[in-house]
Amino acid sequence: MATPEGRALRRSWSTKPRNRAGRPKGVPDGFRREQIEPIRAKAKKEAEKVVKIMAEEFGVEDTYAQEALTTAVEVMRVPGETRERLAAARLVLDFTKTKPVAKSEVTIGKAEEFLASLLDDNAPEITTDT
Repeated sequence: MATPEGRALRRSWSTKPRNRAGRPKGVPDGFRREQIEPIRAKAKKEAEKVVKIMAEEFGVEDTYAQEALTTAVEVMRVPGETRERLAAARLVLDFTKTKPVAKSEVTIGKAEEFLASLLDDNAPEITTDT
């Protein structure tokens, strides 16, 4: 960096495009490709077993649905982004469990009946001086 030739060499190194800079695509933080591939292979085999059991138990007969479930279970089992794993878990739950029915029968009639029952319960205590 002390000479013009050194600065030019440094500039050429800095501006040279990098072919394989950083972590490969799809490899989670903290892993190398060689480390994550066996984990993914194991998770894929486990996911296939789990989906086979789920298909028998919950009656999933569509091949596309089974494939989607397999992928979702695999994503859940492989270390990676928490957001992706939670989305996969939500997808699996949507396939396998029914959502609870929300009952909200709030009507004016029920509110009026409640107020009337309160008045009936407290009627002996309330006195009028007219």
